Amino acid sequence: MKTVNIARWALGLAVAWLAASPTLLAASPKKIVLIAGKKSHGPEGNRIHDYPWTVRLIKVMLDNSNVRGQVRVECHFDGWPKDPATLETADSIMVVSDGRDGDLYEDAPHISSAGHAACIARQMARGCGLVTYHFSTFTPDAYGPQVLAWNGAYFDWETDGKRQWYSAIKNLEAEVHLRSPGHPVQRGVHPFRLREEFYHNLRFQPGDAALQPLLEVPALQGREPDGNLVAWARQRADGGRGFGTSCGHSEDNWLNADYRKFILNGIVWSAGVEVPARGVEAGAYDQAEIRASLAGVAGSHPARYVAPIKALILTGHHHPGHDWRATTPVLQAGLEQDARFQVTISTNIEDLATLNLQSYGVLVLNYCNWQQPQGLSSQAKQAFTQYLAQGGGLVIVHFANGAWHFSLPEAGASDWPEFRKICRRAWDHNGGSAHDAYGPFRVEIAPVKHPATAGLQAFDTLDELYFNQRGEAAIEPLATAVSKTTGRAEPMAWAYAYGQGRIFQTLLGHGADSLKPAGVAQLIRQGAAWAAGRTSQPLAD
Repeated sequence: MKTVNIARWALGLAVAWLAASPTLLAASPKKIVLIAGKKSHGPEGNRIHDYPWTVRLIKVMLDNSNVRGQVRVECHFDGWPKDPATLETADSIMVVSDGRDGDLYEDAPHISSAGHAACIARQMARGCGLVTYHFSTFTPDAYGPQVLAWNGAYFDWETDGKRQWYSAIKNLEAEVHLRSPGHPVQRGVHPFRLREEFYHNLRFQPGDAALQPLLEVPALQGREPDGNLVAWARQRADGGRGFGTSCGHSEDNWLNADYRKFILNGIVWSAGVEVPARGVEAGAYDQAEIRASLAGVAGSHPARYVAPIKALILTGHHHPGHDWRATTPVLQAGLEQDARFQVTISTNIEDLATLNLQSYGVLVLNYCNWQQPQGLSSQAKQAFTQYLAQGGGLVIVHFANGAWHFSLPEAGASDWPEFRKICRRAWDHNGGSAHDAYGPFRVEIAPVKHPATAGLQAFDTLDELYFNQRGEAAIEPLATAVSKTTGRAEPMAWAYAYGQGRIFQTLLGHGADSLKPAGVAQLIRQGAAWAAGRTSQPLAD
């Protein structure tokens, strides 16, 4: 009897100690199991219903994200783990696979047999999360009630045992709206536009109080009240969480920063991880980068992989005194002193409309449409602003702040007011903007903690010292220099947010010799890395 009492006392003491130490309880990372179905839509690697690459990509994104210490991600292929016992300790299971559509394809792995369904039901009963994605939302009537209970919705293809769809499919490019902005899965996510094979008119349990609608696409014109919903979350009574989306047809959508953040938020939320205030931050990776990260070992936790920072220098025209042909190679060399940077150069500003901007971490603007009345096309403007608003980075160098301005000689027709919001301080030929004569001066680093200036000391340069740059939005100077003309310490660099995007602007960089000093190169390099999101620093308002 004494032994039993001592054991009970010890157990009670241990429980009380753990309860008083929540950090110890939260120390173990959450285990996320990704199950890839067999590839049916073309060869592996074609980026359409590309299940093996989708789960590899998700693993690499999470392994290199701002929640990497809180999750442990396993990948399993060919429809089911070789050792299903791994599911018994999963905090969430995500299924990326085909779904059966009548006699076409196969059922998704979690409901492909009574044994699999029973295994999943056992995990749900203990509070494990479940994520279904695109085609894996297809569910026959036999398992419909279970799937509704597990994660809230499914694509209903079956009526009276026949392939007669209750749900529907529509291919289009459309605006995606947030239905529940306060939900953790939508932290840091803004409404976005997506080209997608949207599944809609999904089957939901009427009056399901545990279900939270997350994304809707009004252009689908689905039936009321829930026919336009394409993503949802369900907080189950057993403590488990379900998350699902009918999106996910093309791998290219992972390049959309808001889509990427939304899906990753949903996955980690389903596992019981607290979604960061700004959401899960992770880059997109191509297949070569995924291979490098995983080192060919699927399911293992890879060695830390530092993804490249892909930078696109936009140039090709400028003021005659700003020789872009000479400055661009110096900008490139300065960035590439950091081995992470991979720099591409565009000499056609309309590439903004045609390139996949989401594949770049940062754009570097070394351009001005001096005496060129033809401004940016509407397509280029839309792509540029969307890229920035959705989390892209931008560096504006020297007189690039004068682009697309009503005061430009012979180019007033190119005026683009939104660019003045993007650059915050613009050269205004009618507003007193000017500069000291080209010559030496000293740049001081402001006493402001920011990744762009971390470790930088004051330095000397040879440049034009700009002053009276016009703009109303607030800036906080990161570097200054005293003008011989004004006698004031004029701002030389600053950083701020545009939507979810990061913008770093410097007035330094008149010529090649202005960009060569080590301090200038380091300032631009660190500013570009920050703009690309390689920091956890909060953005300025």
